[in-house]
Amino acid sequence: MRAASRSHSALLAALLLLAGRPAAAEHVTLPAGARLHLEPDVTSPSLALLDAEALVEVFERKDGWLLVRYETFRGWVREGAPRSLLEERGDSHLPRELVSQELVARGRALLRNGGREIAMDGRTLLTDVSDEVLLKWLLEAVVAARVEFEYSWGMGGPAPPGSIVILFESPEAEREFSSVACGVAGPPGVRVASLALSGEGRAGDRARLLHQIGHLWARERLGEGVPAWIEEGLAHTLAAAGRGAEDRKGWRSLYHPKRAPAPKPAPTIPEILAAGPEIFLREPAAEAMRREARWFFEYLERDWKTFGKFKGFVMSGGPFDAPALEKAIHRSVRSMEKGFLVARELLP
Repeated sequence: MRAASRSHSALLAALLLLAGRPAAAEHVTLPAGARLHLEPDVTSPSLALLDAEALVEVFERKDGWLLVRYETFRGWVREGAPRSLLEERGDSHLPRELVSQELVARGRALLRNGGREIAMDGRTLLTDVSDEVLLKWLLEAVVAARVEFEYSWGMGGPAPPGSIVILFESPEAEREFSSVACGVAGPPGVRVASLALSGEGRAGDRARLLHQIGHLWARERLGEGVPAWIEEGLAHTLAAAGRGAEDRKGWRSLYHPKRAPAPKPAPTIPEILAAGPEIFLREPAAEAMRREARWFFEYLERDWKTFGKFKGFVMSGGPFDAPALEKAIHRSVRSMEKGFLVARELLP
């Protein structure tokens, strides 16, 4: 009996010890696009929007919601595939700008001391850059380049409200903000672009800023369906507009770097025409395709015999496939490709 009692006592002690241990934490992987809310309710304020897949700890479950911590946010996320605010709330009148504000909030958190807002030719510039002389020069350059660019392309007018450009002083902060190396951050409909100081002098800073504004301009004027190669080409053209002799060298080195030779074999014209938004990502293959898209656009733009027809094609609203391009400028894809490959070899 004593042995049995000791055995039962040992078992009871072991159970009590196990009962006193904290349960293993539950973790789940949230997909990109998952949204954190203040409360387990779609009408509650949205705290954060994940721009990449993330492993998070689950603190509580409630009616299809998970209470989790993501970076500095603690909030509720719905189980299942991510949905937009429009889908979640079922409100067809919900402004699309609410999505932009989530990106803006995330950008502000990465700006030093929250940054500050500056009016920039109809847009809003959020920045933590402290060089007042540089900022003043950049703002003046934006106006001058936009005037020249819109005169050449024959399409002007004020920027739609809500367009925001975030200029980080720190490249690390900009990379943390967006996985997109070039172009507009966020899903379709969002009007937020970002960049960091180039580290290559004010000519490089100017070119980068104008390039990002060019992405916004292309989507605002031509719609979300604008092909990637046209969007990249227009951004490239705006970055070149209005530049003076003092920054021409910096612009050329930024857009035609000798350290990044074109791939062999080069993408075909149909491949360039079919390229999607993946060319804006931070990947070597995407960078190479962006470069080819810029060069092809510049090749067509610089042909004075067909520039008017090419401009009409770009501003037509589509279709933008190879047959439409051939019809617009009265040249075959084979002819364009032959001329492009020759011209491309002459670039620095």
